[in-house]
Amino acid sequence: MKVSLGTWQNTPRIEAAVLSVLHSGRLSYGPVSQAYERRFAKMHDCDYGVVSNSGTSSLVVALQSLKHMHSWQDGDEVIVPALTFVASVNAILHNRLTPVLVDVNPHTFNIEPTLIEGGITDRTRCIMPVHLFGQPAHIANICTFALKHNLSVVEDSCEAVLAKQFGASVGSWGDVGCFSTYAAHHLVTGVGGMATTNNPDLAKLMRSLVNHGIDLTELPNGENYDPSFLARKFRFTSVGHSFRMTELEAAIGLAQLDDLPAHIEHRRKNAEYLITGLTGLDGCLQTQATLFGAHHSWMVFPIVLRYGSKWPVMKHLQAHDIECREMVPLTNQPCYNFNEADYPVAKNINERGFYVGCHQGLTTEHLEHIISTLQDYFNGAHK
Repeated sequence: MKVSLGTWQNTPRIEAAVLSVLHSGRLSYGPVSQAYERRFAKMHDCDYGVVSNSGTSSLVVALQSLKHMHSWQDGDEVIVPALTFVASVNAILHNRLTPVLVDVNPHTFNIEPTLIEGGITDRTRCIMPVHLFGQPAHIANICTFALKHNLSVVEDSCEAVLAKQFGASVGSWGDVGCFSTYAAHHLVTGVGGMATTNNPDLAKLMRSLVNHGIDLTELPNGENYDPSFLARKFRFTSVGHSFRMTELEAAIGLAQLDDLPAHIEHRRKNAEYLITGLTGLDGCLQTQATLFGAHHSWMVFPIVLRYGSKWPVMKHLQAHDIECREMVPLTNQPCYNFNEADYPVAKNINERGFYVGCHQGLTTEHLEHIISTLQDYFNGAHK
């Protein structure tokens, strides 16, 4: 019995959507991408969506747009959690900004709000909370703090499609939210990203940067955030990027949106089943606590050991066909110069954290296999 980290299944609706694009004769940004943007944004309580080729690209243009709009200088600082995928920090560095790491909460694994103030300097311009694995960061508190200190907020929502706090979607709290539709995520288009915002000027600038920095001001009034003929004049007002998605990926994404809420609910129930089933191992491991007022969307199911190295446990899981990955270590990466000891909670998770799948493609039998395999390991049956 193989237990995968993620899933993607073709459906007649997806197949029909892709064939419709192929028959249309248009692969570049067009009506399908526009419909996808609008629907995705609305599902996340936002007015505007800007599609791109990855969540990382969305983070890059979000920060670049805010840097331009607010006249940030090279070297200005962005607060970011000490536990996140490297893309979060890379997007900051690609904008010639400085990442300032803040340790995470040992129970939710997200940035610890009470530590943010200690990272603030006179060069801080932005906070980038990460909604890790589908768990909303304490975004209400973070946005209140940011408003008090006149800071922008970029929500790294790449792993948190349809997650909410206090009934409001992630991606709608801050200036901009950035999502990923890469493999093993909630919504899978192969490659792809989306930025959501309620600021039309920010949407326009991000769209320009996704498309090489092209001038969007000459488009008809009211359509500057939603162009259907981007390149009618080659005039570039910013140094942008080729971060575009095609109509094919947009069709795959759009065709999945109707099923997405049910898939998220299935993931949530699977996570609850695993939490209940692993209760007897509380002395050996901990699972991710759900923040008060949060609707966790469970991209994957994270586990942190209470003692020992994660590698023997991961080897045991993989020997039983349970796919697993280590929990996004950041502070120990050789491409950076962070001191891992400065972030003790993240350091512990680096040493002891990993995750398994809890997606809608898993059955009760798959979940029982995960539970029993971990029980066998900690009860010594594997020896």
